Amino acid sequence: MKMLRYLFINLLIILAPIYGNWDLISEGERCQGTVFEIKEIKQQLFYETYPQISYKVGNKTYKIQGPENADYPIGSKLELIYAQDKPSEAIIYSVSGFLSQWYTIMALVLFIMWNAFYLSFIKGKSKYGHSYSTNKNQLNK
Repeated sequence: MKMLRYLFINLLIILAPIYGNWDLISEGERCQGTVFEIKEIKQQLFYETYPQISYKVGNKTYKIQGPENADYPIGSKLELIYAQDKPSEAIIYSVSGFLSQWYTIMALVLFIMWNAFYLSFIKGKSKYGHSYSTNKNQLNK
């Protein structure tokens, strides 16, 4: 029963990014965007590249920044998805587009913390045998 609860909570945590983006997945509008520029930003020792993507919704053109170091050459066509009431907040309609959302980052942190907490309180025999503590009586034999 305890294992079932543990697995159920893990499943809920893993499904959090889908739940967080459900409105966007089920009711979002799709459009096509084009990479028009690759922006380089110096981060201490390294340069990070970000594709700049433009797309049109109605008569208005919007621009978004793509994921860090993504390999989208200039002129690439990408499918985007946005909420009908927020066309300026589009994301790339792909696994990486959804994984870069804060829901996924929150779920990953929560998943690690939950498993560390749960696994630290498991009672039972050690899988690795006896402990190797020093005992004065054993040294004198």
